[in-house]
Amino acid sequence: MNAQVVEPRKLRLVPGSVQRRWRLAGLVGFGLMLVLGTYAVLALGPGADANQMVTVIRAAKAIRAGTTITPDELRGGQLRTQDPSLLATLLLYSNRDRILGQVADADVAAGDLVPADIVSTQATAGLWKLHVPVREMPTDLAPGDHVAILVLETATNGSQVEVVYMQDVRVLSVGQGSADLWIPAQVVPQLQYFVDHGGIALAAMQPGAVQNKIPAGIGPG
Repeated sequence: MNAQVVEPRKLRLVPGSVQRRWRLAGLVGFGLMLVLGTYAVLALGPGADANQMVTVIRAAKAIRAGTTITPDELRGGQLRTQDPSLLATLLLYSNRDRILGQVADADVAAGDLVPADIVSTQATAGLWKLHVPVREMPTDLAPGDHVAILVLETATNGSQVEVVYMQDVRVLSVGQGSADLWIPAQVVPQLQYFVDHGGIALAAMQPGAVQNKIPAGIGPG
């Protein structure tokens, strides 16, 4: 009796099975493409630029208005921001050389970020720093405050009256019985005259709050 050899039957893939496998591979590939695309947007897109670290300038030590800015007063610092308008108000480290040797127009405390307008050439071009003795001023007067300058003048009857000579003057520094002020260059000689003839007094005021028609007061006889 002859034994019959049973040959194994080869499996055949029907067209439906092939299509399902290709469809599954396509879905997997599409999913990977979405993942990679999302990563590219988060890591390389506009959002990444908005969150990048930028190097700005911090005050290594206190910077005083009216003083010359020196290299030892500046240091670099990292800042992360999402607001481009904020960067416009700060001084980038790449612009450090622009302010070296210039006169500061504002006080900056040690460790604080240095503002972009710390050197306001347009605002201070016509101003001179003048050191003046002061016969009277507020006890809490501090650099950065604004003051009105009161001087003594002679009235028509020969008596002395105290009048407001200038307003909205920025104080650069305060000493014992003296102060450094930002004064328009054209009035410096006249102010120096008042200093030498009766002295001056300072009254603290809000910046920009100029008052008109202030009556004169009776000064010492």
